[in-house]
Amino acid sequence: MLVLVPQALVDSRYGSEKHALKIVSRIVCGHLKDCHDFRSKFHLKGKPSDPRTVFGSWINIEGKTLKNICGKYNQVCRNLERDGLIERNHHYSNFEDKFPKSFRLHSNCWPSPLVLHAVKQRLSKNKFHSVVGDAGGDLNGEYRAAEGHLVSFTLPEDQVERLSAICDQTEWPDDAKRRVAELYAGSWWSKVDDFGRYHTPFTNLPKGIRVELRCDGERVAGFDFRNFQPALLTLHAEAGFSVKIPEEERSRYSELCRAGQIYEFIAGRYPSPSTRIEAKDDFLSMLNKTNELMKRMEVYSAFAESFPAYANLVQQIKKDDHVEMARFLQGAEAKIMFGGVVRSFRARTTAPFFTVHDAIYTPHDKKYILKDVLNEKIKILDIPTVVEEEGESSTHTTPVPTNVGMNSSSCVGHQSTLI
Repeated sequence: MLVLVPQALVDSRYGSEKHALKIVSRIVCGHLKDCHDFRSKFHLKGKPSDPRTVFGSWINIEGKTLKNICGKYNQVCRNLERDGLIERNHHYSNFEDKFPKSFRLHSNCWPSPLVLHAVKQRLSKNKFHSVVGDAGGDLNGEYRAAEGHLVSFTLPEDQVERLSAICDQTEWPDDAKRRVAELYAGSWWSKVDDFGRYHTPFTNLPKGIRVELRCDGERVAGFDFRNFQPALLTLHAEAGFSVKIPEEERSRYSELCRAGQIYEFIAGRYPSPSTRIEAKDDFLSMLNKTNELMKRMEVYSAFAESFPAYANLVQQIKKDDHVEMARFLQGAEAKIMFGGVVRSFRARTTAPFFTVHDAIYTPHDKKYILKDVLNEKIKILDIPTVVEEEGESSTHTTPVPTNVGMNSSSCVGHQSTLI
């Protein structure tokens, strides 16, 4: 089992006391999740600069959660308080009518770096909270199958340094480590959202961590579709959006999507220098804003300049409610992944698998079956994308097609690894 705790705790006399480590990890993960949720709500990017914004609030933990960690948790908590490692809020609480205990990490520990630490304890996989219900409709069988395979995949607990190093490369390393620790901290869960997207503990893992998962000790292979969100716009007619797209524009747009260069192309149309990652973030943000706000964005001007019909399509989809774009794109993604890829993969093998939106993973020895299924679906549905294996992307990208009316110098400085 992996926990996330201050290095100061590991170096103290509690460094080998699993109950203390697990309780402090639960508090630390609570701090980071609350901070993450707050920053997401207000669209704040990157890691917070002031530790008070992370550790200043109280973390509510139900007594039964603490009791599951340790039957004599009160004594463990008192010892941690006494030694200046945690603080307890002694005011009575009825938060959400659950009457939890409230704690926070002691300010003595704030300067100490947070580290992933292995605790020798086997994780019980019997607890599973599922809210799939009937939300999946005719895809329920595929969602249930995915749910049944989740516990087949685990992270190697003897690779803590490697997992930490991967997390350290992310925008907010502590929060990435929190997601790893939470994989072991609570009950397994699975749910389908209103748009058909399937969510599990693996959904929130950093991308680099997912390929570190093992299935009975074997490495996994993962594939996704390149430039999938822009490519899905070409399926508008099947979703009932009858916007006329001139053949020349459709061909140019599809070629860029298929080559994995749509974001580079848009970045090259910005008035000021921009990168692929910036253009991608802007483009996906554009798709989820109201039309009024979208039209003020630099990325929309760059997009509409080269693809006016597709820009009009984006407006039409969101003309009544901007949420319709998410409903269209995520609904199409779910049907392709679960109604197409998962269904066909299960028809060919009983191998375990898990999904993360438009990506799917399976044990390494079944990767070629999975890749064949993915390529088959691209051909059948005529989606302008290609299958990409995670970890196989090279540092170069496919050259931008030469017939898109783009100056050869406009992409200089914008080539980067495809995501």
